[in-house]
Amino acid sequence: MRSFRCRSQGFTLVELVVALLLLSLISATLFGVFRTAGRSVEAGEQHADDAASIRLVGDFLRAQWENAHPLRQRKMLEYPLVFEGNRNQMTYVSALPPRVLGGGLWAWRLHVVREGQYGKLVLEHAIPDKSDERINLKFSPDKRSVLADRVESVTFQYYGITGEAMNAEPKWSNAWNDSQRMPQMIRMDVKMADGTQWPTLYAELRKGMEAGCRQWNEAAGKCVNV
Repeated sequence: MRSFRCRSQGFTLVELVVALLLLSLISATLFGVFRTAGRSVEAGEQHADDAASIRLVGDFLRAQWENAHPLRQRKMLEYPLVFEGNRNQMTYVSALPPRVLGGGLWAWRLHVVREGQYGKLVLEHAIPDKSDERINLKFSPDKRSVLADRVESVTFQYYGITGEAMNAEPKWSNAWNDSQRMPQMIRMDVKMADGTQWPTLYAELRKGMEAGCRQWNEAAGKCVNV
């Protein structure tokens, strides 16, 4: 009877080892659950932050493009526009409000800069130099803003009428080669290094295609007086 009471009041070594193993398994399981939940929360917060950043960048660029200024080369024949656009880069002129960098007309260049394994979507700015016969745009790395990191590529498309054809229909193209007209719309697609893509950004320019020209030759599709 005495021996039975001693055994009933405690645990054997085997029982203690089994209990410790069970406790370790339960702790490991709980730790994994909490870690997974923490990562899910962090991923959700990061996704929300990324979406907010994309939305802010899109709103800023759309406002710039919608208010693109039809600056023309006044000292050059036929007064070509200061606007260049190809599939991977776009240069344009847009006005800033007085409270930002003193306001006025600024030239902008939007493209991807490669630095190491990944690229950066950057927006460079410069003040158009009108002193020479041709307006010079002097962009430099110290006058750029990084809009997004870890970018694989950016592609642009332009919608409008190009060339001298009077009855031509507007269409989308990968490059804007008409120095006399502004595109009617601009499209931008951004692909990230992880394979995800931004929502396609569209912007409709508020200025007419022949804006910035005082006298427009409709037959020739050219500006004859500014």
